[in-house]
Amino acid sequence: MSVYKCKYFKIQELVCNHVMQSYSEEQIWSFLDEDLKKTLDIIREILGVPLTINQPKMKVYQRGLRCHLCNLVQNNKTPYITTHIQGKAVDILLPADCGMTAESARHKVQESADKLPCNIRFEHL
Repeated sequence: MSVYKCKYFKIQELVCNHVMQSYSEEQIWSFLDEDLKKTLDIIREILGVPLTINQPKMKVYQRGLRCHLCNLVQNNKTPYITTHIQGKAVDILLPADCGMTAESARHKVQESADKLPCNIRFEHL
């Protein structure tokens, strides 16, 4: 069985630095949910703009797959079992200069929800 690799994202954009340092790229692609990876590419195509998850150059590593060594996880006092740890969730940022608001981007994606292989959840800050 072949593992789907995103067309628009490099693996380091999708996983924490601890995972990048500990596993091969081929292994890491298999840690991420197949529907999530396909959904990310489809959302990128729907919106037509680059999307940001992790930003390794800015030392932002915990917006995709997180492991038990990540600060967000270590600081919890209760068990931390989330879709981020399971490789089924990411936090996406739009480019500031993309010409659309987060709300209009959500609306565009919702209009094309039938193209997505899985359900997604939008959070508002």
